[in-house]
Amino acid sequence: MLRYIACAATAFMFLAPAQAAIQSYDWTFTGGFLGIESGSPFDATLQGTFTVNDVNADGKFDKSELQSFSYRGYDYPTCAGCSIYSFSWVPGSAPEFDINRRTDTEWSYSSESVRTGHSYGFFSGAYGGGEPYIGGGRWTSDVTFKVSAVPEPQTWLMLGAGLLALGAVARRRKSV
Repeated sequence: MLRYIACAATAFMFLAPAQAAIQSYDWTFTGGFLGIESGSPFDATLQGTFTVNDVNADGKFDKSELQSFSYRGYDYPTCAGCSIYSFSWVPGSAPEFDINRRTDTEWSYSSESVRTGHSYGFFSGAYGGGEPYIGGGRWTSDVTFKVSAVPEPQTWLMLGAGLLALGAVARRRKSV
């Protein structure tokens, strides 16, 4: 009996830190938007990833617990010209964020922003003249979201170690 309690305590020691580990998620918003300029409906897909660490262990994530945020290949916390104005997420609900990226070259500029529940947009133009290009859309009630966890390497390692331990126990019982 003591052996079973020791095994359970050991298993709990390995599982407890895994719950507080940094976790990555893929996010996708898909559906109907209304064109900013035209007002016409269109479908679009916005997707990226974010990594969070529930530092205060409340099950909710805010901007201070955000480790990384990627959209269209840019890692917003580290890229020049990228800003994260707000971020919050409760598992089971849609993430809420307001991000912006501005790129300047010698001859032109461009900017893209996403404000969940409100709008996403982009514009570009040339210094010294020319008409700027403006595009994007306003959120509608038809926009759906999906958030899925990205398995971390240590998750696979813990699964493998657990399966090996179960195999060892089964083998030992069979040989006894």
